Amino acid sequence: MEKIKSEELRLRSQQEDNDIISFGLLCKVLRESRSEKFVEGWLQPLSMRYEVKENNHKYTIQTESYGVLDYFPKANKLLIRKDNKWVKPGLRWIINNLIK
Repeated sequence: MEKIKSEELRLRSQQEDNDIISFGLLCKVLRESRSEKFVEGWLQPLSMRYEVKENNHKYTIQTESYGVLDYFPKANKLLIRKDNKWVKPGLRWIINNLIK
């Protein structure tokens, strides 16, 4: 994933005349920037400690203490499969419980 995608969407929203379409593009910019932040900043340290697999914009993390986790970076949600529990914000939970 490249940062270019969010920047490209931001430019398209600025050039758009229709406010509703522009707002929709800005929502996409927010989702893409969340995904880019995770991939660029936190994926490598997480991959060094745990087995991480990417599948269709979802990351599956295999841990010993929490079991299998599914992280959706665009929505910033985390599913703990063992407890069937959703955690939001997911990235903060990952940083506090898995990386630190």
